[in-house]
This record gives sequence, structure tokens and C-alpha cells, in this order.
Amino acid sequence: MIYVFYNNDPLAQDQGGGAEHIRALHRALLVSGLPFRMVAARLQDEREDAHVIYVARGANFLRFWLGCWWWFWRNRHCFRPDDVFHFHRNYAAWPKYVLAPRTGRVVITYHTPSGRVLQSRLGPWARPLRALMRRLERLAVRRADAVVCVCERDRAALAREIDAAVFARARVLPPSFDAALFARGATPPPPELAERLLFAGRIARPKNVPLALAVLEELHRRGHTGYTLTIAGDGEEARTLLRRLARSPVARAVRWLGRVPHDRMPELYAAHGVVLLTSQFEASPTVVKEALAMRRVVVSTDVGDVRLHIQEGVTGFVRPAEACALADAVEAASRLIRTGRVGHAHGLERLEERQAMARVVALYRELRAG
Repeated sequence: MIYVFYNNDPLAQDQGGGAEHIRALHRALLVSGLPFRMVAARLQDEREDAHVIYVARGANFLRFWLGCWWWFWRNRHCFRPDDVFHFHRNYAAWPKYVLAPRTGRVVITYHTPSGRVLQSRLGPWARPLRALMRRLERLAVRRADAVVCVCERDRAALAREIDAAVFARARVLPPSFDAALFARGATPPPPELAERLLFAGRIARPKNVPLALAVLEELHRRGHTGYTLTIAGDGEEARTLLRRLARSPVARAVRWLGRVPHDRMPELYAAHGVVLLTSQFEASPTVVKEALAMRRVVVSTDVGDVRLHIQEGVTGFVRPAEACALADAVEAASRLIRTGRVGHAHGLERLEERQAMARVVALYRELRAG
């Protein structure tokens, strides 16, 4: 049996990279012929699947983690030696290590180096807690049979920060995206979309949405008052963003849609010319791949593997996390659109869902075979 532990819902239609990753894995396992169960958090009530076991409701990781402890306790005598347990956070592996330590194989996937969110919230006060977490993290990854990172940049950082030997042999398996959905009718944006900006992502501190607003403010300060910003997403920082919007001189140029179902994202990209990513940190942001597949110009902070996908000055621009630098890049992106010089992104085909998920399924087969 393959057990996949993910604090998300494979049956929900939420936007975002994590949601799409678990959906893609669910679809791949359904056609793989492998027996599997997904241990997940319920984010919707309309759909059921016998392969999906819910141990929590909502996106809170602590609630999901406690649910995993209870699930392992109830099932600790049911596991087999060839079972594979795939955890999408290193901390999620501890219920297995404690309650079923001698059975099955363990895979740990990193979607970003641990502690980044903690650091963004607590600043220097996070250091003592992070030191303790690192000790537990080293123990977790050393006991794993396989460790996966979603980009080489994160693998190198984890080798420096956590364990050089473990991450020297870690596999880099970038997450897929639904290329078929986003390649339909992909054409360069017309000139009338040159000043329409889109931010799509969770309204959370790591996504740094206030910086997207600051970019719009900078553009208007320069006299470019035709620029507008659409925000697609929701999350725990929504109230903070609402307060920030209320104080902004460009509030009338902002449209906030809330959470958008994944299957509606192509029409949202099609209605905008420039996609703005302002994150403090990412690993392999799905929004970048989707936007490039739709031939939208991407302006991004320098996070994760974005430089692998964005061809500077052709399909987008990568800049420091500063409003002025990003505003300069947005102006350059608008010129690309107005002059019809938006290029094609290359290399996205290797991240097409079927190819990318085949590598994950192959890892499961390898571990089951011993």
C-alpha cells in the first residue's frame, strides 16, 4: 500500500501549487495500478473517494498533524513491510516513526526549506525554536528511505542547513502542472492587457501580497494610472490585507476576487497581461508555469526555481523584492506586450503532469521492491 500524507484535499478545486500537486498525485495513483490511500485534510463536502481518508478539517497543519497521530495509533498493527509512507512535511513523519517504527519505507518531500514561515512571523525570536526543530529534522531525514526536493536551489540550501550527506543524495522532482488545461488557446496578450496585473496565490505572509500592492502604488506614483491589479486568493492574512487596502491611494484600481476554482484560472490569466509573483520564498511556484504556458509575462521575485523557467526579457523578469525594481520590470513587461515581443517559454513539457508524476510513481515502485 502507498500512503500519502498531505495537509490538503485532493478532491477540492482550490487554486495554488499545493492543491494542484496533491490532485495530480491522486490522478496519477488512480491509473498506476498501485494500491493507495491519501491521508488528507477535508477542504470540501461535495466529493468522496474511497482512496481518501480525512483526519482533519481545514488547512491548519497542527490539526492535521494531531489527526495523523490518532490515525497511526488506530492502524499501527495493520501495516506491511512493503508499504510506502510519503510525507509532505518532515514533521508529519514523526507519528509513523514513533507508532510504527519498524514497518515500511518512508519518503519525505520538501516543498520549501523548513522554518521559513516561522522566521517570517517571529523574526530573531524564532532562532531558539528553530534550533530545536533542526535537531528533530535531521533525525527525521536520516531515518527516511528517500528524500525529495522540488528544486535544486532548495536541495543545496538544505544540504548546508540540515545534513550535507542526506541532501547530497536527495532526488529533485519538480511538481507538475496541468499543461493541457493551460495550453489551450495560449496566445500572447493583446496590447489592451499590457497594464492589467494579476496576483494569484494564498493570502499568507510568505506570499508578500502587500508588496504587489506597493508595486501598483509605485506605478501610479510615476503617473501610470492606467495600471490595475487583480488579486485572486484567500488566506489567513486576508484581514491584514483589507486594512492595507483601505489605506492605499490606489484602492480603486484593485479588484479582489477571493479564492478562484482551479478550472477557472485559465480564463483569469487570459484576462490579464502581466502575472506578478512577490513571494518572500517559494520552491517551484505553479503559478509561474501556468502563466508562462498561457504566454503571460511573469514578473517575479528571485525565489525557488523561477530563473529556470523565466527567460529574462523574453517571457518575464526576475527582480529583487523591492517595489521600485518590480515596478521597473512591470513597465518593461508592458512594453513587451505592446510591441508584440512576448516569447515562448521552453522546457515546460518536462513538467507536464503525466511525465512528472511518472517519476514519483516510479519511486514508489522502487521502494516497494526493496
